[in-house]
Amino acid sequence: MSEAVVRPQVPGTARQLAALMRMELIALRRNMTAAAISVVTPLTIAFVLAAQYEGGASQGIERMASVLALVVVFGVHHHLVTVYASRRQELVLKRMRAGIPADGTILAGAALATLALFLVQAVILIGYGVLGLGLPAPENPVVIVLALALGAASMAAIAAALSAITRDSEAAMLTSLPTVALFLATPGVLVPLGTLPGGVEEVASYLPLAPFTEVIREGWAGEVVGPLPELGVLVAWAALASLLARAVFRWEPRSQ
Repeated sequence: MSEAVVRPQVPGTARQLAALMRMELIALRRNMTAAAISVVTPLTIAFVLAAQYEGGASQGIERMASVLALVVVFGVHHHLVTVYASRRQELVLKRMRAGIPADGTILAGAALATLALFLVQAVILIGYGVLGLGLPAPENPVVIVLALALGAASMAAIAAALSAITRDSEAAMLTSLPTVALFLATPGVLVPLGTLPGGVEEVASYLPLAPFTEVIREGWAGEVVGPLPELGVLVAWAALASLLARAVFRWEPRSQ
């Protein structure tokens, strides 16, 4: 009788994502400069800005939404442009592509650690707003979590697409400058609502961070039905940016 052939068990997508996430967390822990830039610095700035608000609860909630948007821009979008570019130049992604994970799994796995850290930062900041600044507890935390997850996913996918024109990690500051400036200039982030001309603000309301901040404000205040259209815009951004990232992402190192 011939012996049965034992085939190695291929790990599922969830286990592959968990392994990639763990790898990125280890890499971040070993690179203290990257950890300081992507984790400590945005959180410190967020604490300082959150503590400077003046007014009642509505102004405080609006400030917290702006602060969370600031963190997702620098802690997720800018950081992941650097991560994708550096991993490509180091041939890490190319070697992964020759293995078991699919392309989408590799791209998602490279971002999962950053997304998880952002959610932890968001929880810390919301807790600081409630316990440290005396703001009311969020009325609809599920809606806020959805906004945080979808907003971070959109920023990650846009970062993956932008890394296609980013030569290396040093160039990430330059290539991400236009998108960072655009996101920060979105009404509700650094630009107060109602300060831009009506037509400009209407167009800007479809940028990813406009519905992001709006849903956080409405979810915190307890408006259940209001955030649904904005959540739809965030879903659309996450889906379209993911498709764009898959289409334009470069796996081969850039020579220039």
